[in-house]
Amino acid sequence: MPQCSQCGAHVSRRDKVCSYCGTPNPAYEPPVDEVNQLLENGLHAYQQGHYALAIENYRQAIEQDPDVFDAYFYLTASLSALGRDKEAIDVMKKARRIRPGSATPDYNLGLLYRRIGKSKEARRFFEEALKKVDRDPALQNRAEVKQKIRQQLGELKRWTFW
Repeated sequence: MPQCSQCGAHVSRRDKVCSYCGTPNPAYEPPVDEVNQLLENGLHAYQQGHYALAIENYRQAIEQDPDVFDAYFYLTASLSALGRDKEAIDVMKKARRIRPGSATPDYNLGLLYRRIGKSKEARRFFEEALKKVDRDPALQNRAEVKQKIRQQLGELKRWTFW
């Protein structure tokens, strides 16, 4: 995996910028057309509620190119839609390794852990996401994202029994 010329973080060859500092990735290579088609097919299947078909497309995309963040991200959503949250957690952790500086995988891991009743893990990932929001170059509305994360943390606090 190439390293960012600015901060030294590992950057996927499929990401246009570093997930930590936003520096353009000179090693960027767009996914091949076949992988893009699988991603499009998966998204279409997901939108139609055909989650098993979406999962199949995303798994094929990952098999052909294991560095495509979106394949893991949407595979997670498809698995979760079928109630396969533990499997979804494993997949989102792989997405997190591709974009370690991004708040999005941490936020989604927090949601998944909360959904399966693991509040301690959920809190940890929400807190990690909150730390990354200000640096995440992919986020458009940081204030809105922070509010969502804080709301989730507040909900956890409200429902935690000591």
